[in-house]
Amino acid sequence: MLAHGTMTRQLWSWHRRLGHPSFGYLKILFPSLFSNNTKSIKCKTCIQEKNHRVTFPLNNNRVNSVFSLVHSDVWGPTPNFHNNQFQYFVLFVDNFSRMMWVYFLKHKSEVPNKFYAFYQMIHTQFDKKIQVLRSDNDGEFVNKSLQEFFRENGLIHQTSCPNTLQ
Repeated sequence: MLAHGTMTRQLWSWHRRLGHPSFGYLKILFPSLFSNNTKSIKCKTCIQEKNHRVTFPLNNNRVNSVFSLVHSDVWGPTPNFHNNQFQYFVLFVDNFSRMMWVYFLKHKSEVPNKFYAFYQMIHTQFDKKIQVLRSDNDGEFVNKSLQEFFRENGLIHQTSCPNTLQ
């Protein structure tokens, strides 16, 4: 019914149907819906969605050598990832080179084994040892077996502060 109303109604209808594109774009698609006296139309949804929070402060702190600091996080569960064979993945990022390694997981309980494999691969392939592992406070890295491994290998485990997305 909206499509049979005024030009403004039709314009609003197309704006909503097409997922809130800019009115400049709609003017290209439907020039007949715009007249010289068409005022700038303000969409409350578009205004709210285009609001941005204050950006994180710029932080260019990098370590001086590879694998002296490695960041890690576990992501998931995800639906239909690789035919439901994997639901999670763990990501390791070297702070110096920004190189990333991804390991796919069926269960979160596999994280310690994937970390052991990653640690051994770094030691064997690069003849380096990870000095600091930084992760969130989730239980994947804050558990007895990994804490014992960190202690035995002289690895420092840093956890992020709660509610600090950056």
